[in-house]
Amino acid sequence: MQKINSEKGITIVVLVITVIILVLVSIPVIVNTTEVSELQKYTYFKGDIDKLRESIGTAYLDSQSIATIGPRYTGDISFLNNFQNGEIVRNPNDGDEYYVISLKELNSHLDAQIDLRYGTGNKIEDYASLDINQGKNPNDTNIIQYEYQGNDTYIINAKTKTIYYTDGLEYKGEIYHRLPEDFTELSDVFTVIYDSNGGDTTPDMQTAEATGQDTITLRNAPKRDGYVFVGWKPENDDLIYQPGAQYTVTENTKLIAQWENQ
Repeated sequence: MQKINSEKGITIVVLVITVIILVLVSIPVIVNTTEVSELQKYTYFKGDIDKLRESIGTAYLDSQSIATIGPRYTGDISFLNNFQNGEIVRNPNDGDEYYVISLKELNSHLDAQIDLRYGTGNKIEDYASLDINQGKNPNDTNIIQYEYQGNDTYIINAKTKTIYYTDGLEYKGEIYHRLPEDFTELSDVFTVIYDSNGGDTTPDMQTAEATGQDTITLRNAPKRDGYVFVGWKPENDDLIYQPGAQYTVTENTKLIAQWENQ
């Protein structure tokens, strides 16, 4: 009987030690998952602004033309007085006029259609259908005649062309409303983001350990009317990879959808 009790005591001790070890091991996993989740959101945020910067730089050559990019933004701009990374959000050279970047208007100037991860206000197809202020100026018929006071939208300053996200995004304890120049990433993971290049959907970002040897399974292909999907092409590589292929991640990578006319 004493032997049985002794064995039960040992079993309980072993069980307790095992539970403690599992808890300690799981803590870094939870932290890392949180960091990766934040990084994914921030990477999408960066990707949105990079797309908008490039597209606006192509389609709108001067500050005056920015006034045709979408409705005047007259919503809350108090977030511009906040700080991110110790610097005030607002570009000190900004003028007084901010405009919503209408994707419908922007895409009408581009050969390829772009989409965004965030910014539901940018995706509104017809601002004229909204019950918002209308301030028509008969002497300037080229200016968008509507105002937008909503949120969850990217806006642009007419003078500096600085792009802001009204809702902000949390990353490493900071709330970002515009993209800082010193964009940072986790050192222990590589990120793989997808650009559908006009496709109907954009696959979620993937991550791999920053060993240079970790592999991922490439996401499914998007669809695009009038085109056939050729494959995923890394931004800095001439090779094309098919969905479902194993891809070795050696750096932070953007995979761009390649298309051919049907």
